[in-house]
Amino acid sequence: MAKEHSFFEKEERCRRVFEWTLHKYGGVWHLCTPGQKQSVIFNDPEDFVYAMTLVAMCAHDCPGIKIITFELMSNHVHFIICGSKKEVLTFFDLFKKRLQRYLSSNGKTVDLSNFDCEEPHPIDNLESLRNQIAYTNRNNFVVDPDQLPFGYPYGANSYFFLPIAKERQHGRFGELSILKKREFVHSKQIDYPDTFTIVDGYFSPMNYCRLDIGEGVFRDARHYFHKLSKGVESYRDIAVMLGDTVFYTDEELFDIIKQYCHEKHGGQRASLLGRNEKMELARMLHFDYNADNAKIARLIKLPVETLNELFPSSRP
Repeated sequence: MAKEHSFFEKEERCRRVFEWTLHKYGGVWHLCTPGQKQSVIFNDPEDFVYAMTLVAMCAHDCPGIKIITFELMSNHVHFIICGSKKEVLTFFDLFKKRLQRYLSSNGKTVDLSNFDCEEPHPIDNLESLRNQIAYTNRNNFVVDPDQLPFGYPYGANSYFFLPIAKERQHGRFGELSILKKREFVHSKQIDYPDTFTIVDGYFSPMNYCRLDIGEGVFRDARHYFHKLSKGVESYRDIAVMLGDTVFYTDEELFDIIKQYCHEKHGGQRASLLGRNEKMELARMLHFDYNADNAKIARLIKLPVETLNELFPSSRP
Protein backbone atom coordinates (compact mmCIF):
# COMPACT_ATOMS: atom_id res chain seq x y z
CA MET A 1 0.00 0.00 0.00
CA ALA A 2 1.37 3.43 -0.98
CA LYS A 3 2.49 5.72 1.79
CA GLU A 4 -0.01 8.47 2.62
CA HIS A 5 1.81 11.78 2.62
CA SER A 6 0.83 14.49 5.06
CA PHE A 7 -0.74 17.81 4.10
CA PHE A 8 2.54 19.61 4.76
CA GLU A 9 4.55 17.12 2.70
CA LYS A 10 2.17 17.60 -0.23
CA GLU A 11 2.34 21.39 0.11
CA GLU A 12 6.13 21.26 0.13
CA ARG A 13 6.12 19.16 -3.04
CA CYS A 14 3.79 21.69 -4.72
CA ARG A 15 6.05 24.55 -3.64
CA ARG A 16 9.10 22.81 -5.13
CA VAL A 17 7.28 22.25 -8.43
CA PHE A 18 6.36 25.94 -8.62
CA GLU A 19 9.86 27.17 -7.75
CA TRP A 20 11.44 24.74 -10.23
CA THR A 21 9.11 26.00 -12.95
CA LEU A 22 10.02 29.64 -12.33
CA HIS A 23 13.72 28.82 -12.31
CA LYS A 24 13.55 26.58 -15.39
CA TYR A 25 11.48 28.84 -17.65
CA GLY A 26 12.03 32.31 -16.23
CA GLY A 27 8.39 33.12 -15.63
CA VAL A 28 4.79 31.94 -15.60
CA TRP A 29 2.11 34.09 -17.20
CA HIS A 30 -1.63 34.32 -17.76
CA LEU A 31 -2.13 35.37 -21.34
CA CYS A 32 -5.69 36.22 -22.36
CA THR A 33 -7.55 38.33 -24.87
CA PRO A 34 -10.52 40.58 -24.00
CA GLY A 35 -13.77 38.92 -24.98
CA GLN A 36 -15.87 42.07 -24.49
CA LYS A 37 -14.28 43.83 -27.49
CA GLN A 38 -13.82 40.94 -29.90
CA SER A 39 -16.53 39.52 -32.15
CA VAL A 40 -16.92 35.76 -32.56
CA ILE A 41 -13.84 34.14 -34.11
CA PHE A 42 -14.62 30.45 -34.00
CA ASN A 43 -18.04 29.97 -35.56
CA ASP A 44 -18.12 26.20 -35.96
CA PRO A 45 -16.32 23.04 -34.78
CA GLU A 46 -14.03 23.12 -37.82
CA ASP A 47 -12.60 26.47 -36.66
CA PHE A 48 -12.05 25.18 -33.13
CA VAL A 49 -10.39 22.01 -34.44
CA TYR A 50 -7.97 24.02 -36.54
CA ALA A 51 -7.24 26.38 -33.63
CA MET A 52 -6.41 23.41 -31.39
CA THR A 53 -3.88 22.15 -33.92
CA LEU A 54 -2.60 25.71 -34.38
CA VAL A 55 -1.85 25.96 -30.65
CA ALA A 56 0.23 22.78 -30.95
CA MET A 57 2.07 24.06 -34.02
CA CYS A 58 2.90 27.43 -32.44
CA ALA A 59 4.01 25.76 -29.20
CA HIS A 60 6.32 23.48 -31.20
CA ASP A 61 7.69 26.40 -33.23
CA CYS A 62 8.35 28.46 -30.06
CA PRO A 63 10.52 26.05 -28.04
CA GLY A 64 11.22 28.69 -25.39
CA ILE A 65 7.66 28.45 -24.06
CA LYS A 66 5.69 25.67 -22.42
CA ILE A 67 1.92 25.69 -22.03
CA ILE A 68 0.54 24.48 -18.69
CA THR A 69 -3.11 24.76 -19.71
CA PHE A 70 -5.34 26.77 -22.03
CA GLU A 71 -8.91 27.19 -23.19
CA LEU A 72 -10.28 28.48 -26.48
CA MET A 73 -13.61 30.29 -26.28
CA SER A 74 -15.66 31.53 -29.23
CA ASN A 75 -14.18 35.05 -29.13
CA HIS A 76 -11.23 34.91 -26.72
CA VAL A 77 -8.48 32.66 -25.40
CA HIS A 78 -6.73 31.91 -22.12
CA PHE A 79 -3.23 30.47 -21.76
CA ILE A 80 -1.27 29.68 -18.62
CA ILE A 81 2.18 29.64 -20.13
CA CYS A 82 5.84 29.41 -19.07
CA GLY A 83 8.74 31.35 -20.58
CA SER A 84 10.16 34.83 -20.76
CA LYS A 85 7.75 37.67 -21.47
CA LYS A 86 9.34 38.16 -24.90
CA GLU A 87 8.93 34.49 -25.79
CA VAL A 88 5.32 34.43 -24.60
CA LEU A 89 4.45 37.45 -26.76
CA THR A 90 6.25 35.88 -29.74
CA PHE A 91 4.08 32.78 -29.30
CA PHE A 92 0.88 34.83 -29.25
CA ASP A 93 1.88 36.95 -32.24
CA LEU A 94 2.58 33.78 -34.23
CA PHE A 95 -0.77 32.29 -33.17
CA LYS A 96 -2.67 35.43 -34.18
CA LYS A 97 -0.83 35.77 -37.52
CA ARG A 98 -1.50 32.17 -38.53
CA LEU A 99 -5.09 32.32 -37.30
CA GLN A 100 -5.73 35.40 -39.46
CA ARG A 101 -4.21 33.60 -42.46
CA TYR A 102 -6.47 30.58 -41.90
CA LEU A 103 -9.59 32.72 -41.54
CA SER A 104 -8.80 34.76 -44.66
CA SER A 105 -7.99 31.70 -46.78
CA ASN A 106 -11.33 30.16 -45.79
CA GLY A 107 -13.36 33.24 -46.66
CA LYS A 108 -14.09 34.14 -43.04
CA THR A 109 -14.14 37.92 -42.65
CA VAL A 110 -13.30 38.19 -38.97
CA ASP A 111 -11.72 41.39 -37.68
CA LEU A 112 -8.95 40.43 -35.25
CA SER A 113 -7.92 44.00 -34.41
CA ASN A 114 -9.21 43.51 -30.84
CA PHE A 115 -7.77 40.01 -30.53
CA ASP A 116 -4.76 41.17 -28.54
CA CYS A 117 -3.29 39.93 -25.27
CA GLU A 118 -1.90 43.42 -24.49
CA GLU A 119 0.28 42.56 -21.48
CA PRO A 120 0.57 38.98 -20.17
CA HIS A 121 0.02 38.91 -16.42
CA PRO A 122 2.87 37.45 -14.33
CA ILE A 123 2.04 34.70 -11.83
CA ASP A 124 4.46 35.04 -8.95
CA ASN A 125 3.20 32.69 -6.24
CA LEU A 126 1.89 29.17 -5.86
CA GLU A 127 -1.66 30.00 -4.79
CA SER A 128 -2.08 32.44 -7.66
CA LEU A 129 -1.00 29.74 -10.13
CA ARG A 130 -3.51 27.31 -8.66
CA ASN A 131 -6.35 29.83 -8.88
CA GLN A 132 -5.51 30.86 -12.43
CA ILE A 133 -5.25 27.28 -13.69
CA ALA A 134 -8.69 26.62 -12.18
CA TYR A 135 -10.04 29.91 -13.57
CA THR A 136 -8.88 28.96 -17.06
CA ASN A 137 -10.08 25.36 -16.91
CA ARG A 138 -13.55 26.33 -15.68
CA ASN A 139 -14.01 29.15 -18.21
CA ASN A 140 -16.51 27.43 -20.47
CA PHE A 141 -18.14 25.57 -17.60
CA VAL A 142 -19.42 28.78 -15.99
CA VAL A 143 -20.73 30.12 -19.30
CA ASP A 144 -22.44 26.99 -20.60
CA PRO A 145 -24.73 25.16 -18.13
CA ASP A 146 -24.50 22.01 -20.26
CA GLN A 147 -20.74 21.68 -19.73
CA LEU A 148 -18.56 20.27 -16.98
CA PRO A 149 -15.01 21.51 -16.40
CA PHE A 150 -13.80 18.10 -17.62
CA GLY A 151 -15.82 17.84 -20.81
CA TYR A 152 -15.06 20.94 -22.88
CA PRO A 153 -12.97 19.71 -25.84
CA TYR A 154 -11.18 22.90 -26.85
CA GLY A 155 -8.41 23.22 -24.29
CA ALA A 156 -6.33 21.15 -21.90
CA ASN A 157 -8.92 21.19 -19.10
CA SER A 158 -10.30 17.73 -19.90
CA TYR A 159 -6.92 16.07 -19.28
CA PHE A 160 -6.30 17.23 -15.72
CA PHE A 161 -6.25 14.24 -13.34
CA LEU A 162 -8.06 12.05 -15.88
CA PRO A 163 -5.83 9.14 -16.96
CA ILE A 164 -8.40 7.80 -19.43
CA ALA A 165 -8.40 11.12 -21.31
CA LYS A 166 -4.61 11.15 -21.50
CA GLU A 167 -4.62 7.73 -23.16
CA ARG A 168 -7.11 8.68 -25.90
CA GLN A 169 -5.80 8.91 -29.44
CA HIS A 170 -7.01 8.36 -32.98
CA GLY A 171 -3.66 7.82 -34.61
CA ARG A 172 -0.33 9.58 -35.04
CA PHE A 173 0.81 12.33 -37.37
CA GLY A 174 3.47 10.04 -38.85
CA GLU A 175 0.78 7.66 -40.07
CA LEU A 176 -0.63 10.28 -42.47
CA SER A 177 0.48 10.70 -46.08
CA ILE A 178 2.23 13.92 -47.04
CA LEU A 179 -0.99 15.20 -48.64
CA LYS A 180 -3.03 14.34 -45.54
CA LYS A 181 -0.43 16.01 -43.32
CA ARG A 182 -0.74 19.22 -45.31
CA GLU A 183 -4.52 19.07 -45.10
CA PHE A 184 -4.32 18.41 -41.38
CA VAL A 185 -2.16 21.47 -40.59
CA HIS A 186 -3.56 23.63 -43.43
CA SER A 187 -0.02 24.31 -44.61
CA LYS A 188 2.78 22.99 -46.80
CA GLN A 189 4.99 23.17 -43.71
CA ILE A 190 4.65 19.72 -42.11
CA ASP A 191 7.81 19.59 -40.02
CA TYR A 192 6.09 18.37 -36.87
CA PRO A 193 6.94 15.22 -34.91
CA ASP A 194 5.59 11.99 -36.37
CA THR A 195 5.00 10.90 -32.77
CA PHE A 196 2.39 13.63 -32.22
CA THR A 197 -0.88 11.90 -31.35
CA ILE A 198 -4.18 12.96 -32.87
CA VAL A 199 -7.52 13.08 -31.05
CA ASP A 200 -10.85 14.30 -32.44
CA GLY A 201 -9.16 15.73 -35.54
CA TYR A 202 -6.45 17.82 -33.85
CA PHE A 203 -3.10 17.41 -32.12
CA SER A 204 -3.71 16.24 -28.57
CA PRO A 205 -2.62 18.68 -25.84
CA MET A 206 -0.76 15.71 -24.38
CA ASN A 207 1.89 16.35 -27.04
CA TYR A 208 2.90 19.81 -25.86
CA CYS A 209 1.24 20.82 -22.56
CA ARG A 210 3.15 20.46 -19.28
CA LEU A 211 0.31 18.79 -17.43
CA ASP A 212 2.86 17.47 -14.94
CA ILE A 213 3.40 21.07 -13.81
CA GLY A 214 -0.32 21.87 -13.87
CA GLU A 215 -1.21 18.86 -11.76
CA GLY A 216 1.94 19.14 -9.67
CA VAL A 217 0.96 22.44 -8.06
CA PHE A 218 -2.13 20.82 -6.54
CA ARG A 219 -1.86 18.50 -3.58
CA ASP A 220 -4.01 15.89 -5.28
CA ALA A 221 -7.07 15.48 -7.54
CA ARG A 222 -9.43 16.34 -4.68
CA HIS A 223 -7.60 19.63 -4.08
CA TYR A 224 -7.89 20.48 -7.79
CA PHE A 225 -11.60 19.67 -7.83
CA HIS A 226 -12.13 21.87 -4.78
CA LYS A 227 -10.45 24.75 -6.61
CA LEU A 228 -12.70 24.26 -9.63
CA SER A 229 -15.78 24.25 -7.42
CA LYS A 230 -14.93 27.05 -4.97
CA GLY A 231 -12.90 30.22 -4.77
CA VAL A 232 -15.56 32.56 -6.16
CA GLU A 233 -13.94 35.66 -4.68
CA SER A 234 -10.53 34.66 -6.04
CA TYR A 235 -11.98 34.29 -9.53
CA ARG A 236 -13.64 37.70 -9.33
CA ASP A 237 -10.28 39.24 -8.42
CA ILE A 238 -8.61 37.45 -11.34
CA ALA A 239 -11.30 38.69 -13.73
CA VAL A 240 -10.78 42.28 -12.57
CA MET A 241 -7.02 41.91 -13.04
CA LEU A 242 -7.44 40.50 -16.55
CA GLY A 243 -10.22 42.86 -17.60
CA ASP A 244 -12.27 39.73 -18.20
CA THR A 245 -15.99 39.14 -17.78
CA VAL A 246 -16.52 36.39 -15.24
CA PHE A 247 -19.72 34.42 -14.85
CA TYR A 248 -20.94 32.40 -11.88
CA THR A 249 -23.14 29.35 -11.69
CA ASP A 250 -26.45 29.43 -9.82
CA GLU A 251 -24.88 27.36 -7.06
CA GLU A 252 -22.02 29.83 -6.61
CA LEU A 253 -24.37 32.81 -6.55
CA PHE A 254 -26.59 31.01 -4.07
CA ASP A 255 -23.61 30.63 -1.73
CA ILE A 256 -22.80 34.34 -2.18
CA ILE A 257 -26.40 35.29 -1.38
CA LYS A 258 -26.44 33.03 1.65
CA GLN A 259 -23.25 34.60 3.01
CA TYR A 260 -24.56 38.11 2.27
CA CYS A 261 -27.81 37.43 4.15
CA HIS A 262 -25.88 35.94 7.06
CA GLU A 263 -23.73 39.07 7.37
CA LYS A 264 -26.37 41.71 6.60
CA HIS A 265 -29.69 40.24 7.70
CA GLY A 266 -29.00 37.75 10.46
CA GLY A 267 -29.30 34.70 8.21
CA GLN A 268 -32.80 35.50 6.89
CA ARG A 269 -33.59 33.86 3.55
CA ALA A 270 -33.24 36.16 0.53
CA SER A 271 -36.75 35.35 -0.67
CA LEU A 272 -38.16 36.68 2.63
CA LEU A 273 -36.35 40.03 2.56
CA GLY A 274 -38.26 43.24 2.09
CA ARG A 275 -38.37 44.96 -1.28
CA ASN A 276 -35.69 47.55 -0.44
CA GLU A 277 -33.36 44.88 0.96
CA LYS A 278 -33.88 42.76 -2.17
CA MET A 279 -33.10 45.74 -4.40
CA GLU A 280 -29.85 46.32 -2.50
CA LEU A 281 -28.96 42.64 -2.90
CA ALA A 282 -29.85 42.77 -6.61
CA ARG A 283 -27.47 45.71 -7.15
CA MET A 284 -24.67 43.79 -5.46
CA LEU A 285 -25.27 40.71 -7.64
CA HIS A 286 -25.47 42.82 -10.79
CA PHE A 287 -22.47 45.09 -10.27
CA ASP A 288 -20.13 42.82 -8.29
CA TYR A 289 -20.94 39.42 -9.79
CA ASN A 290 -22.20 40.14 -13.31
CA ALA A 291 -25.47 38.29 -12.68
CA ASP A 292 -28.11 38.82 -15.37
CA ASN A 293 -31.67 39.86 -14.59
CA ALA A 294 -33.22 36.44 -15.14
CA LYS A 295 -30.75 34.81 -12.77
CA ILE A 296 -31.26 37.46 -10.07
CA ALA A 297 -35.04 37.16 -10.37
CA ARG A 298 -34.83 33.40 -10.03
CA LEU A 299 -32.53 33.44 -7.01
CA ILE A 300 -34.07 36.17 -4.85
CA LYS A 301 -37.69 36.15 -6.05
CA LEU A 302 -37.90 39.62 -7.56
CA PRO A 303 -40.07 40.26 -10.64
CA VAL A 304 -37.87 40.25 -13.72
CA GLU A 305 -39.80 43.28 -15.00
CA THR A 306 -38.55 45.27 -11.99
CA LEU A 307 -34.99 44.22 -12.71
CA ASN A 308 -35.33 45.07 -16.40
CA GLU A 309 -36.22 48.65 -15.41
CA LEU A 310 -33.32 48.77 -12.94
CA PHE A 311 -30.72 47.18 -15.26
CA PRO A 312 -32.00 47.60 -18.85
CA SER A 313 -28.67 46.47 -20.36
CA SER A 314 -29.10 43.04 -18.73
CA ARG A 315 -32.52 42.16 -20.08
CA PRO A 316 -32.81 38.41 -20.77
